Amino acid sequence: MPEYITISKQVERRTYIRGKFVGKYVGYIDYNKSNLYYENFYNIELLEGEIILQKNKKDIYRWTDVNPKEVSNTTYSFDALPQPIKCKVYDTDGNVKNYKIILQEPQVINCVLSKVLNETDKVFGDIEGDISGYIVHFDTEKETVKVPDQIDTPIPQPIHLEYKTNNKTGNIEISGNYQRWEYYYSDGTTYWGEWTKEGKTEDSISFLEVLGNLIQIIILLAIVIPILIVGWPVILPIIGIVLGLYFLSSLTSLLVRLLGWLIQLIGIAFLIFFIFSLVSIFSDTPNDNDNSVADVEHLDLKEEVKEVEYDPTLQDSIISHHRIWNDYDGNKYTANISTRVSDFREVNRFRNNLSGNLQSTNQYNNIISQLYNLEKNKLNLIYPVFDSLKTEYNLNKMQFAEMIVSCIQDIPYTLILNEACNASLYDDKFITEYLKKGEKCEGFIKYGLFAPTEFMANLSGDCDTRTLLLFTILDHYQYDVVMLGSELYKHSIIGINLPYKGISKIIKNKKYILWETTARGIRPGVISRDISDTQFWDVTIISKNN
Repeated sequence: MPEYITISKQVERRTYIRGKFVGKYVGYIDYNKSNLYYENFYNIELLEGEIILQKNKKDIYRWTDVNPKEVSNTTYSFDALPQPIKCKVYDTDGNVKNYKIILQEPQVINCVLSKVLNETDKVFGDIEGDISGYIVHFDTEKETVKVPDQIDTPIPQPIHLEYKTNNKTGNIEISGNYQRWEYYYSDGTTYWGEWTKEGKTEDSISFLEVLGNLIQIIILLAIVIPILIVGWPVILPIIGIVLGLYFLSSLTSLLVRLLGWLIQLIGIAFLIFFIFSLVSIFSDTPNDNDNSVADVEHLDLKEEVKEVEYDPTLQDSIISHHRIWNDYDGNKYTANISTRVSDFREVNRFRNNLSGNLQSTNQYNNIISQLYNLEKNKLNLIYPVFDSLKTEYNLNKMQFAEMIVSCIQDIPYTLILNEACNASLYDDKFITEYLKKGEKCEGFIKYGLFAPTEFMANLSGDCDTRTLLLFTILDHYQYDVVMLGSELYKHSIIGINLPYKGISKIIKNKKYILWETTARGIRPGVISRDISDTQFWDVTIISKNN
């Protein structure tokens, strides 16, 4: 016999309202529509407001009394109405009740602006108009339903929306003769691969294994024969035991197989040593232009370096940092920031051989310009990486710029000084307090800055090192960008001509949004009040992408 139960359910209801809106607004100039001389257009954003209603059937409609179309005949709406918004309701006796409501689909018409105050590229003032919308609330209703028959349904398994990659994390699990590796998903999370049996059976011996065994035997003979000639009475029995164990390595016994692998590794090591010995004999004596891995020790590379290895395709050693960072919307990116050792050396010599002192802004700007002209063609290992991220995440122009800048912001700050990292040598308050805290610092760096290639090699840089790198990269991607410096603030930032809101500077009748580069997660247009007076920011170098 079927069983019935009574359940409660929530039913959405709407109360439509129509009344008077009063509030305050700010308007941001629209540079695409304004000519800045005769006629300006502003994008209005509401800061605060209040709704005034009369408690009657004209201003307040229940869901059963009105067609929604009757209160939606407005011609303008605000996407950013302050929520919740204050609401005053007057009854017929003149009494008033105050509420805070969430108004859905707010629409305002017959707007009147007053008390308008102009301020550079913004306007402020009061706004009045007629407003309409609706409030959502829920009624509880009882319903009698039939209890369904018990059905065993499979437990749904979680669906992973990201795709698997073949990039290993370096973690491995071993169980007996089996092992499995840990890999990355595309979003940076991890998963374990399939269990695979270590080694191969007797039936799966490859040509490369046979060739490797022959090479090992030849190398062993080359070592053993001279030893036998000198001390064969003692060495011969030992060699016999070793060779016996070597040939037993083909058996399926785990212990013997492990020993066989050990012997193979020893043979491969001898082979690599022999090849490199021949190369060193016939190659020229190393000089300043030699790009071998052994010669990059003086770079003082940090723990951030993932690898420094020789690339036979590029015929150069590559310094590579593995970076993982998030943009302002929480999207995670993974990339290798790489540069050639030869480029590092060339740029390092160039900067150290530059003449002139930093006694004026013009001298500083000239040095920055020379470093930019040298560097603009040397960052071609990072551009394909950023291009692939742009394609993978389908980034538009603003999102692409945010991905690049957030990557550099994520790199920890290091103070770069022309003299020693000693707080007693400096009068600057920021430098002395920074050094007294024991924060990261590199001293005796000429001009107190690194060129972009140097920064990519050692990931050490402060404000002007970072802004020069970002200016070079964004200029390559045809952004209208400027590098700004301030003698008063002793700081460096970038400016970019994109339709962001926030602190900006007008240069040649164009609006450049200021963008901080030294702190993680700082969005464009967000500048500390202490350094926000744009009259003290001067152009260091500006792109020609107009």
